[in-house]
Amino acid sequence: MDKDSFVRETAIKLARAREKNTFISKIPSKKIKNLNVATNICREAERQLMWDPIGFKAGATNKNVWKKLKVPKPFFSFLYDERTYKSGSKVPFQKNLLGAELEIAFKIKNEVFFYNKKITKNNVSRFILGIAPAIEIVGFRQKLSSIDCLGRMISDFGLNVAFVFGKIKKHSLKKITNTKTTLVNETTGQEYVGNTNVVLGNPINSLVWLLNEIKKSKMFLSFDFWVTSGSTTQIAPFKKTTKLTGDVENLGLVTVKISN
Repeated sequence: MDKDSFVRETAIKLARAREKNTFISKIPSKKIKNLNVATNICREAERQLMWDPIGFKAGATNKNVWKKLKVPKPFFSFLYDERTYKSGSKVPFQKNLLGAELEIAFKIKNEVFFYNKKITKNNVSRFILGIAPAIEIVGFRQKLSSIDCLGRMISDFGLNVAFVFGKIKKHSLKKITNTKTTLVNETTGQEYVGNTNVVLGNPINSLVWLLNEIKKSKMFLSFDFWVTSGSTTQIAPFKKTTKLTGDVENLGLVTVKISN
């Protein structure tokens, strides 16, 4: 099978698996070692899925894990309306979930797509409608139990399963640059403590990078949209019935119930 056929066939399988909450066989690691191939699978799977995008997620933004997974830079993928929930919602459990991550989410003005200059830390605030704490549920559509390579994360919709957002606030960007975060599994009492500074040193760095990347890729949306900047905590594992609470200091809380 040539490369283009492999990309399309794998992408179709992933899209159908996400749509139907089913799983596919593990993609051979050697096939997605090339990150351009992995990215092409993701983009094609997003086209095949035919869901409604409501924004973008950044992944691999914690430089502490870059060496382990041989990460040259972050990646991004779509967030979808079909798997987006308000704080306090119930999210159905599915097999092959890795767990949850606590993130900073930004609501961004659509006009950013028509801005003909590079987005920088000095001008990005003009496009931010608000900031919210968010929980991302992550997992695979493949039959495996752990992350073994970056290409697998990228190709499989960036591991995104669901996006849960808290209350959107007008908030000082300075107050999210070095801020304590805590994700609690209320069922077990386990706490996962983090900091916003693990997200490329500052979530704003991640936001700026992602906005420039999506503009470069011409992945335009015709409405105001979400951007999640990457996890501030380690992945918090959970079992079938779980309540998770995320707390970003001075920004607020976000909660979600995982149920059968």
